[in-house]
Amino acid sequence: MNPAPELSIIIPTRNCLRWLPRAIASIGEGPNLEIIVIDDGSTDGTGQYLRDLARTDTRLRPIAGAARGPAVARNQGIDAARGRLIAFLDADDFWLDGKLDAQLALHRDRPEIGLSFTDYRHVTEDGEVRGPCFAFWPRFDRRNQMMDRPFVLAKDAFAQIYAENIIGTSTVMVRTDLLRKVGGFSAELASSEDWDLWLRLAALAPVGCVPGILMEYLMHRPGNTTGNFRARLVSVGMIAARHQAAARALDPAAVRYYRARMLAYRAECAEVAGQSVAAVLLRIRALACQPNRRALREAGASIIRLWPAAVRRVLSGPGSGGRKFA
Repeated sequence: MNPAPELSIIIPTRNCLRWLPRAIASIGEGPNLEIIVIDDGSTDGTGQYLRDLARTDTRLRPIAGAARGPAVARNQGIDAARGRLIAFLDADDFWLDGKLDAQLALHRDRPEIGLSFTDYRHVTEDGEVRGPCFAFWPRFDRRNQMMDRPFVLAKDAFAQIYAENIIGTSTVMVRTDLLRKVGGFSAELASSEDWDLWLRLAALAPVGCVPGILMEYLMHRPGNTTGNFRARLVSVGMIAARHQAAARALDPAAVRYYRARMLAYRAECAEVAGQSVAAVLLRIRALACQPNRRALREAGASIIRLWPAAVRRVLSGPGSGGRKFA
């Protein structure tokens, strides 16, 4: 067997052959790494593609998954990994130049770091950029906006991650020994198992950050698990309850930020369900819980969206002759 690589890259995939080649190509030519791709029950030809690619790229290690979802698939990859460090990459995401080099340098310089992450940007399938991650989280952005080089988060890193889910899975690099110590991803969670894992890791070791945008996250792909609002709400509630006491001990404000974030997410769910009045009330509660520009902007947008519908209801009500006005 070849010497153990420094880095193992874990890619879970199910029916993502449309995007998988680009994800693998974005890794680059680094020789001291292995690429573990877990085919989690694909029916789109992914298995044959991986077998063919493995003949020319000796770094690639295809593994047949258990068809039980990304958490179990990533855990299979963790079990198989031979590298000292592990990086996660989803099959429909894409790394940008310099990502691995920057994080590897940070981990070599600060070996006590348990995990590191980078900024990233949201993009649609049409290539439209919907903005960077860090700017979306006002508290984290305010605390770290002056940082232009890799850094280690303050001792309250756990509370920062509890308050705002700033870490994108496809940006993470983590020590393999620590991952195995905490047992990897919690497969019993239907959603948000990544946030739970980052919290468990942050409780044990310092967290590093590379502030540059070094990954692109594909939004709104049909079938994407992030679209399951109900499952996400249930899972997030379980995770929050599990870690609330530890977060409050470090920073009581972190719990308020979390609650405001969940109110905003519930408002988003209400909007998708067509419950405009409920969405407005939830946005206002989120703003009252944690006032900031983003919450104010979202509450205002919700009210503006509701206003034309409210006017139409008044104009088409009793005394209007049953007429409806556009």
